[in-house]
Amino acid sequence: MNFELIFLFQGYSIDIQHEYGCGIADEDESGFAAAIELARSADIVFFFGGHNQSVDGEGHDRTSIVLPVIQVSLLQQLVKVVRSPLHVVIMSGSSLDLSFIRDSPQYASLIWAGYPGQSGGLAIANVVFGQYNPGGRLPITFYPASYVDQVSMFDMSMRPSSTNPGRTYKFYTGQPVFEFGFGLSYTTFSYAWYNDSKSVSYSIQSLMKTNSARHNFLMQFFRVNVTNTGMIDGDDVVLAYVTPPQVLRDGQTPPIKQLFGFERVHLSVNETKQVFFPFNIETLLTVARDGSKWLHPGQYRILIGNQHMFTVELRGYSALWKRFK
Repeated sequence: MNFELIFLFQGYSIDIQHEYGCGIADEDESGFAAAIELARSADIVFFFGGHNQSVDGEGHDRTSIVLPVIQVSLLQQLVKVVRSPLHVVIMSGSSLDLSFIRDSPQYASLIWAGYPGQSGGLAIANVVFGQYNPGGRLPITFYPASYVDQVSMFDMSMRPSSTNPGRTYKFYTGQPVFEFGFGLSYTTFSYAWYNDSKSVSYSIQSLMKTNSARHNFLMQFFRVNVTNTGMIDGDDVVLAYVTPPQVLRDGQTPPIKQLFGFERVHLSVNETKQVFFPFNIETLLTVARDGSKWLHPGQYRILIGNQHMFTVELRGYSALWKRFK
Protein backbone atom coordinates (compact mmCIF):
# COMPACT_ATOMS: atom_id res chain seq x y z
CA MET A 1 0.00 0.00 0.00
CA ASN A 2 1.49 3.32 -1.09
CA PHE A 3 0.12 6.64 0.10
CA GLU A 4 1.36 9.91 -1.40
CA LEU A 5 0.78 13.43 -0.15
CA ILE A 6 2.07 16.73 -1.51
CA PHE A 7 2.61 18.90 1.56
CA LEU A 8 3.23 22.65 1.33
CA PHE A 9 5.58 23.90 4.02
CA GLN A 10 6.66 27.55 4.10
CA GLY A 11 6.37 27.83 0.33
CA TYR A 12 8.14 24.53 -0.40
CA SER A 13 6.51 21.41 -1.80
CA ILE A 14 7.28 18.24 0.14
CA ASP A 15 6.34 14.91 -1.44
CA ILE A 16 5.44 12.50 1.38
CA GLN A 17 4.99 8.81 0.59
CA HIS A 18 4.14 5.94 2.90
CA GLU A 19 4.53 2.17 2.88
CA TYR A 20 3.21 -0.35 5.39
CA GLY A 21 6.34 -2.27 6.29
CA CYS A 22 5.08 -4.68 8.92
CA GLY A 23 2.62 -5.26 11.72
CA ILE A 24 3.25 -4.49 15.36
CA ALA A 25 4.43 -7.91 16.48
CA ASP A 26 3.62 -10.54 13.83
CA GLU A 27 6.06 -12.45 11.62
CA ASP A 28 4.82 -11.24 8.23
CA GLU A 29 7.68 -9.67 6.26
CA SER A 30 5.75 -9.35 3.00
CA GLY A 31 5.71 -5.54 3.32
CA PHE A 32 9.47 -5.23 3.78
CA ALA A 33 10.39 -5.06 0.09
CA ALA A 34 8.10 -2.11 -0.76
CA ALA A 35 9.16 -0.18 2.36
CA ILE A 36 12.86 -0.76 1.66
CA GLU A 37 12.49 0.28 -1.99
CA LEU A 38 10.70 3.50 -1.02
CA ALA A 39 13.35 4.24 1.61
CA ARG A 40 16.09 3.71 -0.97
CA SER A 41 14.67 6.48 -3.18
CA ALA A 42 13.71 8.95 -0.43
CA ASP A 43 15.76 11.90 0.79
CA ILE A 44 14.54 11.56 4.40
CA VAL A 45 12.95 8.51 6.01
CA PHE A 46 10.79 8.28 9.14
CA PHE A 47 10.01 4.95 10.78
CA PHE A 48 6.83 4.81 12.86
CA GLY A 49 6.67 1.87 15.23
CA GLY A 50 6.18 0.80 18.82
CA HIS A 51 3.32 -1.02 20.49
CA ASN A 52 -0.45 -1.08 20.53
CA GLN A 53 -2.82 -2.43 23.13
CA SER A 54 -2.64 -5.94 21.76
CA VAL A 55 0.90 -6.03 23.14
CA ASP A 56 0.86 -3.42 25.88
CA GLY A 57 -2.36 -3.43 27.86
CA GLU A 58 -4.57 -5.12 30.44
CA GLY A 59 -4.24 -8.88 30.25
CA HIS A 60 -0.97 -8.70 28.27
CA ASP A 61 1.98 -8.95 30.63
CA ARG A 62 5.16 -8.42 28.64
CA THR A 63 8.23 -10.56 29.28
CA SER A 64 10.41 -8.30 27.13
CA ILE A 65 10.95 -4.54 27.05
CA VAL A 66 12.51 -4.32 23.60
CA LEU A 67 10.87 -3.52 20.28
CA PRO A 68 9.18 -6.54 18.67
CA VAL A 69 11.62 -8.58 16.57
CA ILE A 70 9.77 -7.83 13.31
CA GLN A 71 10.29 -4.07 13.77
CA VAL A 72 13.95 -4.40 14.70
CA SER A 73 14.49 -6.55 11.62
CA LEU A 74 12.91 -3.93 9.36
CA LEU A 75 14.95 -1.14 10.95
CA GLN A 76 18.16 -3.10 10.41
CA GLN A 77 17.40 -3.37 6.72
CA LEU A 78 16.26 0.24 6.33
CA VAL A 79 19.47 1.72 7.74
CA LYS A 80 21.41 -0.10 5.02
CA VAL A 81 19.64 1.72 2.17
CA VAL A 82 18.67 5.21 3.42
CA ARG A 83 20.49 8.24 2.02
CA SER A 84 20.62 9.97 5.39
CA PRO A 85 20.31 8.80 9.02
CA LEU A 86 16.91 7.41 9.90
CA HIS A 87 14.34 9.24 12.04
CA VAL A 88 12.27 7.12 14.43
CA VAL A 89 8.91 7.77 16.09
CA ILE A 90 7.87 5.28 18.78
CA MET A 91 4.36 5.00 20.18
CA SER A 92 3.92 2.89 23.30
CA GLY A 93 2.26 3.00 26.69
CA SER A 94 5.38 2.02 28.65
CA SER A 95 9.15 2.04 28.44
CA LEU A 96 11.25 0.24 25.84
CA ASP A 97 14.99 -0.31 25.55
CA LEU A 98 15.78 2.01 22.63
CA SER A 99 19.50 2.25 23.36
CA PHE A 100 20.41 0.84 19.93
CA ILE A 101 18.70 3.87 18.37
CA ARG A 102 20.10 6.31 20.92
CA ASP A 103 23.70 5.13 20.46
CA SER A 104 23.95 4.58 16.71
CA PRO A 105 24.96 7.27 14.18
CA GLN A 106 22.64 5.52 11.71
CA TYR A 107 19.70 7.21 13.48
CA ALA A 108 19.20 10.97 13.38
CA SER A 109 16.37 11.47 15.87
CA LEU A 110 13.99 9.67 18.20
CA ILE A 111 10.53 10.79 19.30
CA TRP A 112 8.61 8.90 21.97
CA ALA A 113 4.96 9.89 21.54
CA GLY A 114 3.21 7.65 24.06
CA TYR A 115 -0.27 6.90 22.74
CA PRO A 116 -1.04 10.34 21.25
CA GLY A 117 -4.70 9.92 20.27
CA GLN A 118 -6.63 11.25 17.28
CA SER A 119 -4.58 14.44 16.90
CA GLY A 120 -1.26 12.66 17.38
CA GLY A 121 -0.36 12.78 13.71
CA LEU A 122 -0.71 16.56 13.56
CA ALA A 123 1.19 16.98 16.84
CA ILE A 124 4.09 14.84 15.62
CA ALA A 125 4.18 16.66 12.27
CA ASN A 126 4.32 20.03 14.03
CA VAL A 127 7.30 18.87 16.08
CA VAL A 128 9.07 17.26 13.11
CA PHE A 129 8.75 20.37 10.92
CA GLY A 130 9.66 22.77 13.72
CA GLN A 131 6.21 24.36 13.97
CA TYR A 132 6.13 23.49 17.67
CA ASN A 133 9.05 23.38 20.07
CA PRO A 134 8.60 20.35 22.34
CA GLY A 135 8.98 20.93 26.07
CA GLY A 136 7.88 17.60 27.49
CA ARG A 137 9.54 15.43 30.13
CA LEU A 138 9.47 11.65 30.42
CA PRO A 139 6.99 10.62 33.14
CA ILE A 140 8.61 7.17 33.49
CA THR A 141 12.02 5.50 33.54
CA PHE A 142 13.23 3.65 30.44
CA TYR A 143 15.10 0.54 31.64
CA PRO A 144 17.63 -1.54 29.68
CA ALA A 145 16.43 -4.86 28.25
CA SER A 146 18.33 -6.80 30.93
CA TYR A 147 16.08 -5.31 33.63
CA VAL A 148 13.47 -8.06 33.16
CA ASP A 149 16.12 -10.67 34.01
CA GLN A 150 17.25 -8.83 37.15
CA VAL A 151 13.94 -8.75 39.02
CA SER A 152 11.11 -11.25 39.25
CA MET A 153 7.67 -10.23 38.01
CA PHE A 154 6.40 -11.40 41.41
CA ASP A 155 8.69 -9.02 43.32
CA MET A 156 6.70 -5.83 43.85
CA SER A 157 9.33 -4.07 45.99
CA MET A 158 10.27 -0.54 45.01
CA ARG A 159 13.54 -0.44 46.92
CA PRO A 160 16.68 -2.26 45.74
CA SER A 161 17.82 -5.53 47.28
CA SER A 162 20.13 -8.42 46.42
CA THR A 163 17.51 -9.65 43.93
CA ASN A 164 16.04 -6.32 42.80
CA PRO A 165 17.82 -3.32 41.21
CA GLY A 166 15.00 -1.05 42.41
CA ARG A 167 12.14 0.63 40.59
CA THR A 168 11.50 4.16 39.31
CA TYR A 169 13.84 7.13 39.39
CA LYS A 170 13.67 7.09 43.20
CA PHE A 171 15.26 3.69 43.67
CA TYR A 172 16.63 2.28 40.40
CA THR A 173 20.34 1.66 40.92
CA GLY A 174 21.23 0.78 37.33
CA GLN A 175 21.89 3.01 34.33
CA PRO A 176 18.57 3.91 32.62
CA VAL A 177 18.26 4.13 28.86
CA PHE A 178 16.38 7.41 29.40
CA GLU A 179 15.79 8.71 32.89
CA PHE A 180 12.59 10.08 34.39
CA GLY A 181 12.32 13.78 33.50
CA PHE A 182 14.45 13.52 30.34
CA GLY A 183 13.40 15.75 27.45
CA LEU A 184 14.90 17.69 24.55
CA SER A 185 14.08 21.06 23.02
CA TYR A 186 15.00 23.03 19.91
CA THR A 187 16.44 25.65 22.24
CA THR A 188 18.57 25.67 25.40
CA PHE A 189 17.96 26.93 28.94
CA SER A 190 20.11 27.91 31.88
CA TYR A 191 19.27 28.02 35.59
CA ALA A 192 20.56 30.52 38.14
CA TRP A 193 19.96 30.33 41.88
CA TYR A 194 18.23 33.51 43.15
CA ASN A 195 18.23 33.31 46.93
CA ASP A 196 20.13 34.96 49.78
CA SER A 197 22.10 31.85 50.67
CA LYS A 198 22.95 28.36 49.48
CA SER A 199 22.38 26.50 52.73
CA VAL A 200 20.29 26.53 55.89
CA SER A 201 20.43 24.57 59.13
CA TYR A 202 17.58 23.54 61.44
CA SER A 203 17.44 21.77 64.78
CA ILE A 204 15.07 18.83 64.56
CA GLN A 205 14.00 19.31 68.15
CA SER A 206 13.25 23.00 67.53
CA LEU A 207 11.15 22.09 64.50
CA MET A 208 9.21 19.61 66.62
CA LYS A 209 8.43 22.30 69.21
CA THR A 210 7.64 25.05 66.66
CA ASN A 211 5.20 22.93 64.72
CA SER A 212 3.41 21.18 67.53
CA ALA A 213 0.27 20.80 65.41
CA ARG A 214 2.25 18.63 62.98
CA HIS A 215 0.94 20.45 59.92
CA ASN A 216 2.83 20.79 56.63
CA PHE A 217 5.20 23.47 57.87
CA LEU A 218 6.57 25.79 55.15
CA MET A 219 10.33 26.06 55.59
CA GLN A 220 11.60 27.92 52.50
CA PHE A 221 10.66 29.50 49.19
CA PHE A 222 13.24 28.64 46.55
CA ARG A 223 13.58 31.03 43.60
CA VAL A 224 15.32 30.11 40.34
CA ASN A 225 15.93 32.30 37.29
CA VAL A 226 15.37 30.42 34.03
CA THR A 227 16.81 31.90 30.81
CA ASN A 228 16.26 30.87 27.20
CA THR A 229 19.83 30.84 25.87
CA GLY A 230 18.99 29.41 22.44
CA MET A 231 17.69 30.65 19.10
CA ILE A 232 13.97 29.85 19.30
CA ASP A 233 11.10 30.46 21.72
CA GLY A 234 10.13 27.47 23.82
CA ASP A 235 8.83 25.88 27.02
CA ASP A 236 10.96 24.47 29.78
CA VAL A 237 9.73 22.25 32.57
CA VAL A 238 11.85 22.97 35.63
CA LEU A 239 12.13 20.00 37.99
CA ALA A 240 13.02 20.36 41.69
CA TYR A 241 14.33 17.36 43.63
CA VAL A 242 15.56 16.65 47.12
CA THR A 243 18.29 14.08 47.77
CA PRO A 244 18.12 12.78 51.36
CA PRO A 245 21.14 11.49 53.31
CA GLN A 246 22.08 8.09 51.92
CA VAL A 247 21.90 6.32 55.28
CA LEU A 248 20.19 2.97 55.81
CA ARG A 249 17.38 3.42 58.34
CA ASP A 250 15.03 0.75 59.63
CA GLY A 251 16.73 -1.55 57.13
CA GLN A 252 15.44 0.58 54.24
CA THR A 253 17.36 2.30 51.47
CA PRO A 254 16.42 6.00 51.15
CA PRO A 255 15.34 7.42 47.77
CA ILE A 256 18.17 8.43 45.46
CA LYS A 257 16.20 11.62 44.91
CA GLN A 258 12.59 12.71 45.13
CA LEU A 259 10.61 15.24 43.08
CA PHE A 260 9.00 17.93 45.24
CA GLY A 261 8.06 20.52 42.61
CA PHE A 262 7.87 21.30 38.91
CA GLU A 263 6.94 24.33 36.86
CA ARG A 264 6.41 24.86 33.12
CA VAL A 265 7.55 28.22 31.84
CA HIS A 266 7.42 29.70 28.31
CA LEU A 267 10.39 31.85 27.33
CA SER A 268 11.19 33.93 24.27
CA VAL A 269 14.79 34.05 23.06
CA ASN A 270 17.04 35.66 25.73
CA GLU A 271 14.07 36.04 28.11
CA THR A 272 14.45 35.27 31.81
CA LYS A 273 11.64 34.34 34.18
CA GLN A 274 11.67 33.39 37.82
CA VAL A 275 10.05 30.22 39.10
CA PHE A 276 9.17 29.56 42.75
CA PHE A 277 9.24 26.29 44.68
CA PRO A 278 7.71 26.13 48.16
CA PHE A 279 9.70 23.73 50.32
CA ASN A 280 7.69 22.08 53.07
CA ILE A 281 8.81 19.98 55.97
CA GLU A 282 6.85 17.07 54.52
CA THR A 283 9.50 16.92 51.79
CA LEU A 284 12.14 15.96 54.37
CA LEU A 285 10.16 13.20 56.06
CA THR A 286 11.18 9.56 55.84
CA VAL A 287 8.51 6.87 55.87
CA ALA A 288 9.32 3.86 58.06
CA ARG A 289 8.15 0.29 57.45
CA ASP A 290 5.10 0.78 59.67
CA GLY A 291 4.05 3.92 57.76
CA SER A 292 5.15 6.39 60.43
CA LYS A 293 6.99 9.55 59.33
CA TRP A 294 10.31 10.67 60.78
CA LEU A 295 12.72 13.56 60.68
CA HIS A 296 16.29 12.29 60.47
CA PRO A 297 19.50 14.32 60.81
CA GLY A 298 21.84 14.91 57.89
CA GLN A 299 22.26 17.00 54.77
CA TYR A 300 19.45 17.17 52.21
CA ARG A 301 20.62 18.39 48.81
CA ILE A 302 18.26 20.45 46.63
CA LEU A 303 18.64 19.80 42.90
CA ILE A 304 17.14 22.00 40.18
CA GLY A 305 17.24 19.77 37.15
CA ASN A 306 20.47 17.92 37.88
CA GLN A 307 22.24 20.91 39.42
CA HIS A 308 22.93 20.94 43.16
CA MET A 309 21.91 24.43 44.28
CA PHE A 310 21.03 24.33 47.97
CA THR A 311 21.58 22.28 51.11
CA VAL A 312 19.21 21.83 54.05
CA GLU A 313 20.90 20.48 57.16
CA LEU A 314 18.92 18.90 59.96
CA ARG A 315 20.73 18.75 63.29
CA GLY A 316 20.00 16.66 66.36
CA TYR A 317 18.56 13.19 66.66
CA SER A 318 15.75 11.41 64.80
CA ALA A 319 12.21 12.27 65.87
CA LEU A 320 8.78 10.85 65.10
CA TRP A 321 6.78 13.43 63.15
CA LYS A 322 3.58 11.53 62.53
CA ARG A 323 2.42 8.07 63.49
CA PHE A 324 0.63 5.92 60.91
CA LYS A 325 -3.07 5.54 61.68
